[in-house]
Amino acid sequence: MSKNLDHKLQKWLRWIEEIQDDTTALLNKTDLYDRYVAVVKANPGIQDPVDFHTWIMRNYFESALMAIRRLTDTHSDTISLMNLLRDIKASPELITKEFRLRDYKKGTVDENGLPDADAWTYALGSESFKRDFCNGGEKLDAKVVELDMKELGAQIQIVETFIDNTLAHKNKGSKGKQSIKTSEVRKAIGYIEKIAIKYINLLGSGGYSNLTPVYQFDPEDVFRKPWIV
Repeated sequence: MSKNLDHKLQKWLRWIEEIQDDTTALLNKTDLYDRYVAVVKANPGIQDPVDFHTWIMRNYFESALMAIRRLTDTHSDTISLMNLLRDIKASPELITKEFRLRDYKKGTVDENGLPDADAWTYALGSESFKRDFCNGGEKLDAKVVELDMKELGAQIQIVETFIDNTLAHKNKGSKGKQSIKTSEVRKAIGYIEKIAIKYINLLGSGGYSNLTPVYQFDPEDVFRKPWIV
C-alpha cells in the first residue's frame, strides 16, 4: 500500500479486504449449506429423523443472519460494508479516476491510431468508472454511494427487523415470535454480494463478478464415506 495515499484511502483499502473476507465467508457457508440440502433431498432414506437436519438448518440461518448483521452494522466503532459506504460518501472527492486506475498501464497508440492492449484496458476502465461511479465526471459522485446505501438498507430491512426482535433479542409477544422466509435472507445476501463487489472493484483493480469461492477439492466427498464405523 502506497504511503502517499490519503490516510482515509488507506483505511478504506484495509476495510474492503475485511469486508471481502466476511462476504466470501457468508457466501461460502451458503453454498455448502445448499449442497448439503441437495444431498438430503436426493436421499429419502436419510431424511428421518429430522432432528439433525433441523439443527443444521438453524445453525446455518442463525450464522448467516449474524453475518448479515455484521456487514450492515452502523455502530460507529465497527468495520462494516454500510459504514464503509457512509465514510466514502462523506469524502467522495478522494476517489478520483487517477486513484481508480492507479494499477493500470496507460499503454500506447501506434501510428495508425490503434491502441495496444494496455491502452484499450485503460480506456475501458476509465469509461466504466465514469459511467458507474461518476455520472460522467472524473471523481466519485456522492449520490451514487447514497443510492447504494439506501438500496442496501431497503434490501436488508426485513432481515434486520427479524434479527432485532427474534434472533439477537427475545422480545415479548408477537415480535419475539416472528419468522422469516428463506427467500428474504437470500435476497439480502445477494444484494450484499452485489454492493460488496461494486466497491471491491472500485477500491481494487476490478474484475470480480461473484465472491463464492472456487473449491480446490470436492466438498461433497465427505458424504461418500461411512460416518459411523
